[in-house]
Amino acid sequence: MEISCCFIVLNEEQTLERILTCASKFADEIVVVDTGSCDASIEIAKKFTDKVYNFKWVDDFSKARNFAFSKATKPYLMWLDADDYIDDANIAKILEFKKLNADFDVAYMLYATAFDEAGNTTFCYKRERIVKNAPQFRFVDPIHEVIVPSGKVVHLDITIEHRKVKQSDPLRNLNFYRRLKAKGVPFTARMQFYYANELFYTHNYAEAVVEYQNFLQKPAFVENQIQACLNCAQCYYGMQNIRLAYQMLYSSFLYDKPRSEVLCQLSLYLCNEGKFEQAKYWLHKAIGKPNYDSGAFILKDCYDFIPYYNLAYCEFRLKHYKKASFYAKKALDCKPSDLDAKKNYEYYTSLAQKNQKKQ
Repeated sequence: MEISCCFIVLNEEQTLERILTCASKFADEIVVVDTGSCDASIEIAKKFTDKVYNFKWVDDFSKARNFAFSKATKPYLMWLDADDYIDDANIAKILEFKKLNADFDVAYMLYATAFDEAGNTTFCYKRERIVKNAPQFRFVDPIHEVIVPSGKVVHLDITIEHRKVKQSDPLRNLNFYRRLKAKGVPFTARMQFYYANELFYTHNYAEAVVEYQNFLQKPAFVENQIQACLNCAQCYYGMQNIRLAYQMLYSSFLYDKPRSEVLCQLSLYLCNEGKFEQAKYWLHKAIGKPNYDSGAFILKDCYDFIPYYNLAYCEFRLKHYKKASFYAKKALDCKPSDLDAKKNYEYYTSLAQKNQKKQ
């Protein structure tokens, strides 16, 4: 199996060589499209490939990525960002997959985009990563672009890491969407969801609520619907409308079984009201294994560390110190280097020992 790795770049001299070094270990062809860099990005790209092209930026990520795809010649196309990274173990997995010479249309890989202090993944989701070099597999949507899957889809146990080294403008995407609205560009349901997300991330809660509610009236991807309920709940909570925050979390149950991310948020609200027994109920339900193939945004800690950590706190508040120590140890086992988890375990254990002596 031969793969063309395709990039679009803009002033990426800090990370471009890192990812091109990774790609050069498995790619049969590398295509780099520059969208107007004024740093050394083009010079770095030319060290790895002679397929370096200029593309005039037209406020559309899909058009830029599709231009890169159009310059590729291999049977399969893989997209990567300049600030991505692939470790040796996952490069080895890609090389093994190539040897299989499998026949497929779309291959999904895990995309890890946030990490804790120890470098462990805390936020991830599956993305379409390799597609057949065919006209039907092209990006759509001018921002938060995506390739609509069809045909034979495979899910691979391979992780791409998104490792930024420079701070991005927190308003960039929101301003992008607002320019689209000003131009009268019609929003698909998916675009409306991501626009609402940008409003939520930038604390424009009242606007975000309107967009989420409008989005939820349309047919859409179920994981986006559940995420919309979760984010909308946090908007309401930020606006101090606690009742509607609860309602939005519970309404997510209408789409599918409760997600651990939702249950952890629900338990947080209950803890804040001192309803520790109710919070415990939902925290126990949250413990489990993430379904990485679902396409959902996965907050990994919501499936083990956060439930155990908060169960320990609930038991502490209920003066069940032995149980608090037990769950604190569970949390610490999930993250042995977490200083707060370690302090909690030591503190709850000391309380349990003191309480036992009194008895």
